[in-house]
Amino acid sequence: MASYGDDGVELTELTLGPPGASARRARRGRKNGHPPPSSSMIQAAYFVKVSMDGTPYLRKVDVAAYGDYLELVEALNDMFYCSTIGLMDGYGEWEHAVVYEDGDGDWMLVGDVPWEMFVSSCKRMRVMRACEARGLSSNA
Repeated sequence: MASYGDDGVELTELTLGPPGASARRARRGRKNGHPPPSSSMIQAAYFVKVSMDGTPYLRKVDVAAYGDYLELVEALNDMFYCSTIGLMDGYGEWEHAVVYEDGDGDWMLVGDVPWEMFVSSCKRMRVMRACEARGLSSNA
């Protein structure tokens, strides 16, 4: 004989114990009239470490939280309390440039690949002097 829970779902060996946090959130959401969040609604976080030449500390950044390279560079300027970080795109003279290590272990300039590819392949970032980064530029 099958037994049924309060929500009409048949109880099995796996559901006889106390529900976990995700089950409680789903039930609470149903009671309040809100559906539980689907996997398409939850955005993945891609945290990477960022170092800056001349600073003794690292920062951690969620690159998926930004919409494009300009937002990321603005955030890095705020994090490191400077306004000299920029993209090596030929549109400005910056003291510092941002490079990143991709999945293959190669260091590349931030801005050289499409944003989505950068977010998925970035393993860590480094803010370095622009004169040192010129050798990495695809348009130098």
